[in-house]
Amino acid sequence: MMLKSVLMYTKPKIGECDEVREFLLEQEVKLQVRDIEANPLGRYEISQLLKNFDLKHFLDTDSKVYKRNKIDQSMPERNEIIDMMVENNDLLRVPILVSGRLMTIGSSREKITEMLQIRNNGSKPEYEERPRPAKINRRIRK
Repeated sequence: MMLKSVLMYTKPKIGECDEVREFLLEQEVKLQVRDIEANPLGRYEISQLLKNFDLKHFLDTDSKVYKRNKIDQSMPERNEIIDMMVENNDLLRVPILVSGRLMTIGSSREKITEMLQIRNNGSKPEYEERPRPAKINRRIRK
């Protein structure tokens, strides 16, 4: 079986990023991690990542930059947002996972397993499976 290869853009001290990293390692995915705080993305890299997507998916609405610039009240033009992201990568929502031409943002295991076409073999189930009641097969007698 060929190992899946993923480039993960992350920031330190973000619980979601740590959980996704752990999950991918459990799945035996070949993982390359890039800390965008220590090694920020430049204009070209950000433009390539965002090329065919709505910028709203990439905005970290909890970041100080987002709140300080009141981006939710007046959505700036695409190039202006990219400039802001280049200036401060904190505006980027993480984790961002890239595998070949596929990409997903956030920590949804469902989206990650779908993108990578892997099973959720981790120790933590995505959801608790409830036991189903046994079917009762009753014949009606006349």
